[in-house]
Amino acid sequence: RAFRAAPGARVKWLCDVLPGRLAWAQERNPGLRTTEDYVEVLADPEVDAVVIATQPVTHHALAKEALLAGKHIFVEKPLAHTTAGALELSRLAASRKLAIGVGHVYLYNPAVRALSAALAPPRLGRPLYLDLARVNPGPPQPKHSVIWDLAPHEASLAVVLAGSRPVAVRATGMRWGLKVFEAAFIEVVFENGVRARIHASWRGHARVRRLEAYGENGAAYFDEMAEEKMRFVFPGRDNRAKAKAGSSVTLTYGTPRIEVPALSAAEPLLAECADFVASARRGRDPVSGAALGVAVVRVLEAAEYSAASGGMEVVL
Repeated sequence: RAFRAAPGARVKWLCDVLPGRLAWAQERNPGLRTTEDYVEVLADPEVDAVVIATQPVTHHALAKEALLAGKHIFVEKPLAHTTAGALELSRLAASRKLAIGVGHVYLYNPAVRALSAALAPPRLGRPLYLDLARVNPGPPQPKHSVIWDLAPHEASLAVVLAGSRPVAVRATGMRWGLKVFEAAFIEVVFENGVRARIHASWRGHARVRRLEAYGENGAAYFDEMAEEKMRFVFPGRDNRAKAKAGSSVTLTYGTPRIEVPALSAAEPLLAECADFVASARRGRDPVSGAALGVAVVRVLEAAEYSAASGGMEVVL
């Protein structure tokens, strides 16, 4: 749906190894060719780009074959299941002048874009730390841990909003009935001193999509599940710190100033798909491209290793 709406794109093929799912997709997209064999798609000279929305452990192999076939690729998050695999895809695409888009769709969310623009002087000021959470009521397909399932979104937001390279990761993983981690707390340290804490869990009874960003001049609060998605809070005047012992003034923490930005109603998925198509056509990197995809995989791989090792710090 989103790619059919993207300017300059024409969807030709639907491919899925599950016949029932393929039939379901064809019913909703009449006129498109279908196949259960992706090799047939890659062999089509009319196909310029392919979208890979499969299990994360298959991303690297499928993406590599598509690049070797001369196709631009859009890969659902994460780009690969290992840092080495993500780096290989990035270098292969660059050598063949092909575009890579990664499905970190929250970078196209109007609220996140407003936050990113505000997280700098003179508005919120330099970022100090980030607190992010994503909770779902139960795993859809627990073939991999919650770190690889839910944390990619928050990891991508942390990397972009911190504006720096991640240098260390520490994680605690928890499981109760599965062989994979069902909940995790991940701390990411960035080269510029910014820290990010990520909470990812399948053990919630309600969906949580929350981001808090604290800067030198103020803070931002984003809650995707709330009616009011975003607010900026700037501290009021505080006369307590410099008060003298003999002063008779009333010590107060002034009322903070709150701003609720007007947000565009644009759909993030449509913006993401249109950006990828434009990048493939014009030879530029999309907002969510290979470099970000590699950085996110680096964080996730380190988090999984740290959690499996009892929470040891992993230096990147």
